[in-house]
Amino acid sequence: MQLHRRLHALGTALPLFASATLAQLAPWQVAYIQTWSPSGRPGSNPDYYIHVNITNPDPTQAVTEPGIAQGQVYCDITWLYPNTPYNQISACEIVNTTVPSPWAWTIELLEADDADPYPTTNFDLRWRAASNPGASTEANAEIWTGVGKFEVADNLQGTCAASGFCVWYLKPESTPFAVNVTSVQCQGTVEEALHDINCS
Repeated sequence: MQLHRRLHALGTALPLFASATLAQLAPWQVAYIQTWSPSGRPGSNPDYYIHVNITNPDPTQAVTEPGIAQGQVYCDITWLYPNTPYNQISACEIVNTTVPSPWAWTIELLEADDADPYPTTNFDLRWRAASNPGASTEANAEIWTGVGKFEVADNLQGTCAASGFCVWYLKPESTPFAVNVTSVQCQGTVEEALHDINCS
């Protein structure tokens, strides 16, 4: 199985579409997702993980002007059983680019709101994105956020091996998977907003 290599390069994005209303914002496009649950056999890697890519690091792309910024948003959630990291927020990276990016992203694993949630086969992901977090000292910040629901037999497919490990990924007909975007106003810095601190 080939995994996406994590790159520590930064990227670039197009200018913010300040005039775009929420109705004009284009959905984010999830181009790749892979989840893994280990076999549990002695000596095997015990990690569970979710790897996911979004195609455009500019979260404010407009439907009428959908310019594509260089690079992709790559997010990785890794954990050990039984410590499923629901509601924990971690930073994503801008990869496959050679120039600095004005955007920062975070991801949060959410428990599916139904009768059979599971962190690799039936789960939600929430992304948050904002501009220039390192330079922000303002008392108010705006972020862009969206939630995607992922479930085997809906938009995920995969297999479980005889040895016990399971791997799941987006169905071809669900690739890319669209995530609707909303804007949220927060009190505090952009870095705080990216971690859902003092946001309405």
